[in-house]
Amino acid sequence: MTLRVLGGELRGRSLLTPRGSRTRPTTSMLRKAVFDILQNTIQGTHFLDLFAGSGAMGIEALSRGADHATFVETDRQALKMIHQNLSTLQLETKSSVYSLPALEMLKKFMKEKKSFHLIYADPPYHLTSVYTELLSFIDASTLLLPGGTLFLESLSNMKMIPPPLQHLTLTDERRFGTSLLHQYRRR
Repeated sequence: MTLRVLGGELRGRSLLTPRGSRTRPTTSMLRKAVFDILQNTIQGTHFLDLFAGSGAMGIEALSRGADHATFVETDRQALKMIHQNLSTLQLETKSSVYSLPALEMLKKFMKEKKSFHLIYADPPYHLTSVYTELLSFIDASTLLLPGGTLFLESLSNMKMIPPPLQHLTLTDERRFGTSLLHQYRRR
């Protein structure tokens, strides 16, 4: 599958994607919608791409003016693609890549006192429990800066009952084919 950067200074550049069905690239329509939402707030941000796959979301953020993108992915082939894409597009100095499971990495970021303006999480659809775990952890942590946005992608027909949240507010939900994009804002 061929993906292209949709906007910004790298618009039209091709991205390598892992072969097979172990990763599922975020559709162009959904990527465009996310960055249309962020168009006035992406400049100068730190972007966290959880379950990064090819790295398309974080690369799109960098192309549109984010200062730094952090990629978290455990699949070896996907990690190879992320590194190749960052190298080809000369984005290594503006990015960090980690290969720990997402929740472990979030705990590590907390210990290191890291925080982000924007977080995009696209867990494998079959890992239903990770959605509530991610929401709970991000809500209770300082990983997302005040006023920051969390996007969480899920299957559109998945029954997800969000945990009680103290700091995150669901601001929007949009359906894109078989995907549902949940948008949270940190108070």
